[in-house]
Amino acid sequence: MPWRFPSSGSEPAVKTTRPDADGFRATGRVSAYDRDDAGGAAEGPALRTRAFAARLIAFIGASLLALAIVPALLYPFIQFSGSITGTRLIAFGAMSCAAMLVATAVTVHLFGESWRETTRLGADALGRWPLLGGLAAGWFAIAVPAGLLIWAGALRIVPAEAGSWWEGAGLAVAILVPAALTEELALRGYAFTLLRRAWGVTAAVVLTSVAFGLLHLFNPGVTAQSVVMVALAGVFLALVRLAFDSLWAAWLAHLAYNVVQLAVLHTPVSGLAVPQPYYRTISSGPAWLTGGAWGPEAGAAAAFGMIGVSFLLAVHAGWVTVHRRGWQFDISWRPRGRRES
Repeated sequence: MPWRFPSSGSEPAVKTTRPDADGFRATGRVSAYDRDDAGGAAEGPALRTRAFAARLIAFIGASLLALAIVPALLYPFIQFSGSITGTRLIAFGAMSCAAMLVATAVTVHLFGESWRETTRLGADALGRWPLLGGLAAGWFAIAVPAGLLIWAGALRIVPAEAGSWWEGAGLAVAILVPAALTEELALRGYAFTLLRRAWGVTAAVVLTSVAFGLLHLFNPGVTAQSVVMVALAGVFLALVRLAFDSLWAAWLAHLAYNVVQLAVLHTPVSGLAVPQPYYRTISSGPAWLTGGAWGPEAGAAAAFGMIGVSFLLAVHAGWVTVHRRGWQFDISWRPRGRRES
C-alpha cells in the first residue's frame, strides 16, 4: 500500500485515535507514514521505528547543518558583539540558539507536525505556573544547598577586583539565556518528544539526561562525578518539563540554576569561569561535596537540592500524594495537563 509523505504543514489535519507510547489516546496530525487511503494511523512496531528513526535522524542532521550555516550568516554580529562586550561567549550562545531554533522548526515543518505539541514551547505552554515554577525550581535547587555550604564553611566568599555588580550580572545573564535555551531545544524539546513516543517517558528522561552529561565531557576540569551530576541535572530538568508540561519551565529552571552560580555566587558553571566583580565564592571543603573547581553543581550537596525540589514537583504534578497518616507514594510518570503528541 502506498505511503504519503506530507510536503508541508498546510495539508488538512486528520484525527487519529491510536494510543501513543504512554497510553494516551493520540489526536492530531497524521504521521508522515500514515496510510494514504483511510488517513488513519498505521500500526506495527517496525513502522513506528521507521517513523521515529526518520524524524530523529532528520533532527540531528538539521541541527548539525544549522550549526554550520548559521555562524556564517551571523559572523558580522559575532564580530560586533565581541568588540562591544569583550567576549565571544554571548555571540556563540546566540548563534547556537538560533541554529537550534531553525533546525527544530525545519524538522517539525518537514514532517507536518505541530510546533507547540512537539516542542512544548508554544504560547499554550506559557502561564504563571510554568514561568514562576520553573524559575523557583531552578533557583532553590542550587541556592539552598550552596547557602548551607557557605553557612557550614565548605564554601567561602573572598574578595575580587572591583567593578560594577550590575554589569557583571548582566553579562552573565546575556551569556546564559541563549545557552540554556540551546541545550533545552537540543535535548528536552523535539528530541524528547520523539523518544517519549517511541520508548516511553522513562527512556526519554534517561537517554536525554545521559546525553546531557556526555555533552559536557570536554569542559574544563571535567571529572566522572561532574558528568554524573550534570546527567542528574538533566533528569531534574526533564522532570520540570514534565511537571509543568512546558519547555519554557525547563528553560527558566536551567537559566535560574546557572544564574545563581555565575551571577549571584560568582562561581564557575560547568567548569567555565567568567570573571565577576567584588567577590567570588571558592571551595574550602571536599570537592565531592562542594563541586570544587567545576562549580557547586558538581557537588553532592547539589544532588540533595535537586532531589528535594523534584519531590515538590512530583507533589505538584500529582505523581506523589501525601496523606496525613504517613506518606503514601502513588507514582505515575504521566504529567498533568496536555498530552505529548
